[in-house]
Amino acid sequence: MARPPKQRCICSLPRVTGFSPQGESAEGSVNLTYDEYEVIRLLDLLQMTQEECAAHMDISRPTVTRIYNEARRKMADMLINGKELTIGGGDVFVCTGLRPECANEEHCCQKNKELLRGRRKSEETGAL
Repeated sequence: MARPPKQRCICSLPRVTGFSPQGESAEGSVNLTYDEYEVIRLLDLLQMTQEECAAHMDISRPTVTRIYNEARRKMADMLINGKELTIGGGDVFVCTGLRPECANEEHCCQKNKELLRGRRKSEETGAL
């Protein structure tokens, strides 16, 4: 009997949930799941190692590799074949608090939320 899949932790939902090709009408669509999006964000944008990414998402390193390979295949299909991209779905939960492995993380969603809250309070009170 197969082990049930483990829910993956993502930092936040993406602000943009789709892209469309320009120049021709789309020839179908590709869906990137939230966990695939998060792996690409962590590995390619933030340049984490696969081990750091795995700790951040609370999954194993081989699982990160599988997710990343599937995400890259989908991105290539979208780019080469002129397909629309949607982002959504997957068995994930959004991080709700600052976790120990994110303590030194510059791009932590919780730190960014706290910074944004502080800026809003400053604007409301007129302080800078």
